[in-house]
Amino acid sequence: MPPPSPREHVESSYDPYNPLPSPIFQTNHRKPPAMLEFQLLDSRRKFLVRAALASGLSINTIQKALAELPPTAPQTKGPFYPIPDIEKQKHFDADLTRLSNDSPIADGEQIVIKGIVVDVDEKPLDNVIVEVWQACASGRYNHPQDKNDRPADPNFQYWARMLTPAEGSFSFRTIQPGKYPGRTPHIHYRILAPGRPELVTQMYFDSHTEENRNDGIYMNLKPEQRLAVTLGLEPQPISNDANSDKLPTGLFKIVLGPPNNPKSTQPM
Repeated sequence: MPPPSPREHVESSYDPYNPLPSPIFQTNHRKPPAMLEFQLLDSRRKFLVRAALASGLSINTIQKALAELPPTAPQTKGPFYPIPDIEKQKHFDADLTRLSNDSPIADGEQIVIKGIVVDVDEKPLDNVIVEVWQACASGRYNHPQDKNDRPADPNFQYWARMLTPAEGSFSFRTIQPGKYPGRTPHIHYRILAPGRPELVTQMYFDSHTEENRNDGIYMNLKPEQRLAVTLGLEPQPISNDANSDKLPTGLFKIVLGPPNNPKSTQPM
């Protein structure tokens, strides 16, 4: 089991209904240089092609998806967004695998998601609030409306909030989400950028091809939209140390539509 990353917990004065960026949204995760982020996103194209071929998409569809840069498809927020408890939870940093430095590690396979938020011209966007929430390894959410009988994990953080720096990047460590009844494994995102409509979307994994094909929300997306929100995971070092442990890592590009266009990123 790789060692946990350092953590920093801060109390939040964030109003989710008035999402103004604030210096309070800081993490102590090392920010990779902008050039490295774009190199990682070049590798992301390999993931996209692999996912596309596995799902039977045509070469024309693949080429179209890679050549164009449409906004990331909005998807349903679902019933388990952590309101009102989002302001009560003590920990919301970018390591969901444990609650504090001295707490046990959550069950399940650890993974890392590295991402970047850009506009349709591929310009990185800073001061963007990125919220994520998901089920634990058993497929249970930490929400009073989740009535399924799978056990909750008291050591899992379940959600995080990050703020993008100048290069538009974000990164978090989490657990491979379990299969909530009737759904394929996925991670929810809520993106709040100054001067732009809110984007709510979901992210999926190419290792769950069969479950993805049987998921109504996933299949309701157009093929090129599915391609853009489906990640492959490949082992990558968790630090710049050549002897560093490796974790399965996915690269996720989030594309926001034009500013002040209420139709560009509205939730379904």
